[in-house]
Amino acid sequence: MIKTGQTVKKGGGKGFLQVVKKQRARLAGSIAFAVLGQGAGLVPFFMIASVITLLAARPLGAIPSGELYLPLIYGAVGLVLKHVCMAVSSGLSHVAAYDVLYDLRLAISRKLLRLPLGYFNKRTSGQLKKVMSEDVEQMEIFLAHNLPDCLGAVMYMLLAAVALFAVDWRMALATTAFVPLGFVFIMVTMGRGKEKTAQWFTLAEKLSHAIIEYIQGMQVIKAFGHTTTSFLKFSETLEQGNLLENETSRCWYLPMAVFAVFLTLNMLCIVPLGAVLLGQNEISLGTYVFFILMGIGFGSPMWVLVQFGRGMVSNRESQVRIDAILEAPDLRETGERRAAGWDVAAQGVVFSYGNNGGKALDGVDCAIPEHSFVALVGPSGAGKTTLARLLPRFWDVSGGSIRLGDTDIRDIKLDDLMAQYGFIFQNVYLYNDTVLANLRIGNPRATDEEIKSAARAACCHEFIMELPQGYDSVIGERGSRISGGERQRLSIARALLKNAPILILDEATAFIDPENEVLLQQSINRLVANKTLVAIAHRLSSIVAADQILVLDQGRVVARGTHKELLAESHLYKSMWDAHMAAQAWTLEGDAC
Repeated sequence: MIKTGQTVKKGGGKGFLQVVKKQRARLAGSIAFAVLGQGAGLVPFFMIASVITLLAARPLGAIPSGELYLPLIYGAVGLVLKHVCMAVSSGLSHVAAYDVLYDLRLAISRKLLRLPLGYFNKRTSGQLKKVMSEDVEQMEIFLAHNLPDCLGAVMYMLLAAVALFAVDWRMALATTAFVPLGFVFIMVTMGRGKEKTAQWFTLAEKLSHAIIEYIQGMQVIKAFGHTTTSFLKFSETLEQGNLLENETSRCWYLPMAVFAVFLTLNMLCIVPLGAVLLGQNEISLGTYVFFILMGIGFGSPMWVLVQFGRGMVSNRESQVRIDAILEAPDLRETGERRAAGWDVAAQGVVFSYGNNGGKALDGVDCAIPEHSFVALVGPSGAGKTTLARLLPRFWDVSGGSIRLGDTDIRDIKLDDLMAQYGFIFQNVYLYNDTVLANLRIGNPRATDEEIKSAARAACCHEFIMELPQGYDSVIGERGSRISGGERQRLSIARALLKNAPILILDEATAFIDPENEVLLQQSINRLVANKTLVAIAHRLSSIVAADQILVLDQGRVVARGTHKELLAESHLYKSMWDAHMAAQAWTLEGDAC
C-alpha cells in the first residue's frame, strides 16, 4: 500500500457551510426544478403506452384524431418541460456553485491574512495552492452537478416506482426488484474506496508542492547540473500518483461490472413475465410496452447515485481541507486599543516554533527607544530574525510580552499595529504586475506624483524610466525582469510610501554589488530619518553608528552596548568583528588550491 501522509484531521465544517448557506435559495430552486423535470420526463412513457393501447384495440381509421394525437401532444409537452426544467436547474446550480467558489476563495484569502506566520511554516505552498484551487473547484462539481442530479434521480425513481405499482404490481416487482440489491452491493463496495480517496488527496498536495518546487528551482537545478536528480524526485511523485490511480481502478473493475449486471437483470424478468400476462389477457399490449420502456431506463439513475456517493467522498476530503484553514485559530485580537508612542520593549520574551526544536528565544529583554537605531547581531540561528518578527506580532510570544509605547501589542488592534511598522527584507517579493502597482502597495491612496517622488528618493526613478513602458512596465514574477539591486530599491520606495514610524531592516545590502549598495545606502538614509530603526546586521560595518547593538546567541541577549563598548566587553562581538574585517580584506589568489 502506498503511504502518502497522515489523514487530515476532520473539522466541524462550519466554515464551509457558512459560505454555502448564502446560496441556499438558488440551490433549493435548482433541486426543485430538477425534481419537476424528472417528473415531467415520465409523461412521454405513459402517453406512448396510451397510444399503443388505442392502436391495439381499434383500427387506426376508427380512432378519432383528437383521441390519438392528444396523448402525443401531452408527451411532447412533458418532454419539453423536462428539458426546460433541467436547464433552469442546471443554470441555478451553476450560478450558486460559482458564487460559492468565489466566496470560498475570498474567505480563504481573508483568513490567511489573519493567521500567524507560524501557520505557513507548517504547510507547504503546494498544500495551500491545492486547497484554494483544486479543493475549492471540487465544490463546483458537487454543488452544480452531483447534488441536483442526485436528488432529481432519487425523485425520478420514486415517482417511477409509484407509477409502475399503480399500473401493475407484478410487473412493477419484476422491474424494480434487482435495483435495491445492486444499490446495497455498490454502497458496501464504495466504503473500501474512502481510504484510497484520502490517500489521493494527500498525494495531490505533495504533487502540487513538487510541481511548484520543480519550476521555481529550475534556475538552481540547471546551474548546478541537478537536472536528472531533481527530475527524478518530481517523477517519483508522479509515479506514486500513477500507482495509486491504477490500484484504485483495479479495485473498481469487478464491482462496477457486477453493479451493471444488477441494473439490467430486470429485463430478464420483465420480458417473459409480461409475455405470459399478455397471453392471459391480464395486461394490455400498451402496458407491456410501457414496462419494457420503463425497465430499460429504470436503473440508469442509479449511476447518478453512485457518482454522487463517490463525489461525496471526494467532497468531504476537500471540505475537511478547506475547513482546516477557515477554522484555524486567528492571530488573537483581544483589544481595540491604538498605539500610543513608538518605544518598543521586550520583557522576558520566550518563543518556540512548536516543531520540537527547543526555544528560539529564551528570556529576551530589550528596550528600543523612539527614534533610536538598534542593531541585532549574532551567529546564524541566534534568534535575530525571530525577535525582529515578533516585534510587529508576526507570531505571538510563548511567554513574556512585547510592548509598543505602554501597551502590550496583543491589546492593539492588528490593523493599527501593522500601520506602525515598515519592512525591508533580504528577499524582496514583487508581483507580476506594473512598477506602479507594486509601489502602490506601500500606500494604496498615493497619487502617481507621490509614488514618483518616493521612487526618486529611493534612487530608482532613473532605471524605471529606462524600462519599455516606464512605470507601466510589467516586471515579471518576483520582479524577474529587473536586477536584485533594483528590486531592493523598489522595496525601499514602497516603505517610503508607507512612511511607518518604526522600520525593521533585514540587511537589504547583503547580496548587492558595490554600485547598487551605494545607491541603496543613500535610499535607506532617507528612509530612516526620524524613525525608530531595528536592523538585523550581517555586515557589521553597516551598524557601527547604532545607538545600541544587541548581541544574541542561542536565543538569548548575551551582550548589549555601542560598537566601541562591545569591542571592549564582548568576546563574541569582538570575534565576529574580526571575522568581518578579515573577510573585507580577503582576495582570490590564482594559485590557491
